[in-house]
Amino acid sequence: MFSKTKQNTGNNTANVTQNATSNNQAVNKKSTPSVLSNGSHILGNMVSDCIVDIDGTLEGNVRAEQVNVRQNGKINGDIVAESVHIYGTVNGIVRAHAVHLYATANLTGTIVHHSLTVEEGAIIDAKFKRINENAAREFEMPEENSEEDGGGLIESAPSFVGAGTLRLIG
Repeated sequence: MFSKTKQNTGNNTANVTQNATSNNQAVNKKSTPSVLSNGSHILGNMVSDCIVDIDGTLEGNVRAEQVNVRQNGKINGDIVAESVHIYGTVNGIVRAHAVHLYATANLTGTIVHHSLTVEEGAIIDAKFKRINENAAREFEMPEENSEEDGGGLIESAPSFVGAGTLRLIG
């Protein structure tokens, strides 16, 4: 790549680039999180196969294996993930197998979950939907919520872990 000798085969360059990209993707797929740092602002959607760490502002949807919204993080959009940890602000639908809302969390919208953990102090103005046992574990945003079969969802109150009081505002 940095050698002084130049090869004139365009096909070889394409193969080297493709192999380097494939190797980097294989190594980084599960090890390196995607990070939106404090002070950053993105208008658009984020999609990742691994962890997404939000400490800035995102106006759009997020889809990842795990989403962490840090204390300074703000998302105006929907989150779809296997697990979600919210310390900051989210306005939208959160759809995940496991949702964790910490004391500094501020959430407005809908939470679709299998398990839900809420720390004392979290501010929540949301509708809760617990995923039914018969629902698939694949957390994709439904195109249409079928009213005939309930869309695999049942309405429920959140399950709480720890001692303390929870105030739901709204």
